[in-house]
Amino acid sequence: MQYLFTAKQAKQLDEHAIQEVGFPGAVLMEKAATVLSSVIEQSIRKDEGILFVCGCGNNGGDAVAAARILKQQGYHTAIVLVGETSRMSEDLFLQLRLAAACDVEAVTAAEVDSAEYPILVDGLFGVGLNRPVEGVYQAMIEQMNRSQKRIFAIDIPSGIHGDTGKVLGTAVKAETTVTFGVNKLGLVLYPGCQYAGNVVIGDIGYPDCSYEAIENPAYYYDKRDLEHCLPERKPDGHKGTFGHVLVIGGSKNMCGAAVFAAKAAYRMGAGLVKVLSAKENCQTILTMLPEALVDSYEEEEVLAKGLAFADVIVLGPGLGTGEDTKKIIAHVLENSDKPIVLDGDGITMCSREQLQKTKAAWILTPHPKEFCVISGWTMAELKEEFLQKVKQFAEEQGGIVVGKDARTCVSDGNECYVNISGNSGMATGGSGDVLAGTIGGLVAQGMSCFEAAKAAVYLHGLAGDRYKEKYGEHGMMARDLIDSLQKIHQNGE
Repeated sequence: MQYLFTAKQAKQLDEHAIQEVGFPGAVLMEKAATVLSSVIEQSIRKDEGILFVCGCGNNGGDAVAAARILKQQGYHTAIVLVGETSRMSEDLFLQLRLAAACDVEAVTAAEVDSAEYPILVDGLFGVGLNRPVEGVYQAMIEQMNRSQKRIFAIDIPSGIHGDTGKVLGTAVKAETTVTFGVNKLGLVLYPGCQYAGNVVIGDIGYPDCSYEAIENPAYYYDKRDLEHCLPERKPDGHKGTFGHVLVIGGSKNMCGAAVFAAKAAYRMGAGLVKVLSAKENCQTILTMLPEALVDSYEEEEVLAKGLAFADVIVLGPGLGTGEDTKKIIAHVLENSDKPIVLDGDGITMCSREQLQKTKAAWILTPHPKEFCVISGWTMAELKEEFLQKVKQFAEEQGGIVVGKDARTCVSDGNECYVNISGNSGMATGGSGDVLAGTIGGLVAQGMSCFEAAKAAVYLHGLAGDRYKEKYGEHGMMARDLIDSLQKIHQNGE
């Protein structure tokens, strides 16, 4: 698990290290500059000139310090100072004195376009920027981007909101971003991640106690967490040991979504999967997935037996939006105490009141349009603060929300997980059904709802990435994701 800090949390990390532990700010700046210099050294030739574009805050101080370090190592460096020098930070003032003593050249903005400096370093703003970029800063950022030179950004590309990834009017388009201590939300969320390029997280010596002082940071998984995403398989286990998944989905002659969910649950390792669908679908489902138990949801007695069979219920894939769907959803929410994964039409035809009243634990998997329907928020409100809205809804309604978007976010109302696996090829029909089944398969095997939701989202995205590596993003289908899920099990990667 890797942390994702907001701008406020990043500031708290700095303040704790300086005020509580006693690290001088100048020492942290020097370490940051050293890390930055090392990354730049590994990426450029010795004969390439480097121009550091510096704001008047501590981000500019990091840039000036790095210019000095690289100058002393034989690189051709120069700095250009942008903004009101009267508002210059004390640490920046100190770094300018040191840079001048080491013969680092100070130049004008015109040099940004000079062939003498094929490398630009963005040190204008840090993660704390929360207002639109204007005036000389806007002009400089636009000039940097027009130059089409290689750009390294310090901590975050200037113009990107540190919490949301939004572009604040205009923003630097970096090849590489060197951020310090911990990754930032704005570097992971869209569109910020598209401006950040390759993100390098540099260790500048923050003590463990400073990290521990930060409350409830968001986080993400990477390959190091994969082993924790797959449930242990007991060697003496049987199909009952690995859980029963009930999939309720598929309207008349529309059974594909239910099949995808059921097959994904099996691929995740569930012991038994039962599908309740429209009676017209039953033979087709048996043909497509003979491993499944299949029956019609139209008999209340059959539905009741299904609920008794289940360790977890996947409710809604392709179920339709008619009155029958409303009745089925109401029956399940009122009568089941088993975890419920609400997906697709199950979300659209459910109400917040029903979620609040059910005694079952629930996991909601809405895409943005479905999220707007059940929450009452507009699309603009949702997009403005997507992660915060996911957390808010989970907290207010008392469940787990898997907010599906370019960066899927998962929250139980307390913790927030941001998924970084996956790609645009996964924006295809049936992909969400596969995810719902994946969650169900993990819950069936004993994972908690929150852990299963996070793990499933990561594995689902990883399956898409594995397919992309081999075949590209174009033409990816839901069935490909299911096959890739199997390969993750086989290969452990």
